[in-house]
Amino acid sequence: MERKPTTISPFYAATATVLTLTAVVAGCGGGTKSAAGQPSGSTRQAVSGKTAEDSLAKSHLRVLTRLRRSQLCHVLSTAEAVAILHARTAPPVYTSHPGVAVTCQWIKRGQGRASGAQLYVGISASINWTGTQAVDRSLHSKPVTIDGHQALAATRRGTISWAQVDVALGGGGDPVAEYRAPTMAAAQALARAATPHIIALG
Repeated sequence: MERKPTTISPFYAATATVLTLTAVVAGCGGGTKSAAGQPSGSTRQAVSGKTAEDSLAKSHLRVLTRLRRSQLCHVLSTAEAVAILHARTAPPVYTSHPGVAVTCQWIKRGQGRASGAQLYVGISASINWTGTQAVDRSLHSKPVTIDGHQALAATRRGTISWAQVDVALGGGGDPVAEYRAPTMAAAQALARAATPHIIALG
């Protein structure tokens, strides 16, 4: 369930092992969660030959995969970010990779983009909730509920230095919001704070 593109922070991803597993498991209709530096979508697409938006082509919430900085980075206020991270944050860092993902990071002041001391929100343009469930369950994520929405949570493991919560923004064919934070409590607090705002943008 980890990701990362060309110039995106290492916090955006994980290992080649996860990549391989994703490519095999996500056959039920999603993109991929890729290795260090790749946002979700690219590996699965290469394996399946599908375009980046195939798995979300019929979703009326696909607009959420193209949110602008002024939208995505405002789903969390500065005060909320500070309260969840328990630290002052630098201005949010927005990244857009058309057809792949949009992300925003609230990084602890004085830390680099690769630091685990940050909050992260990402919306993939290639993997829907059905595909995310297949990948996340294979990685032993646990079901949780965030603001009435289905979600899957995974704590830190191996070389991964963050906790992650993936929240369904609609049904099986709709986008997923991915939240990361240093602890599971923080990741769930981030998800609870940001999810209603993201859904309102759809």
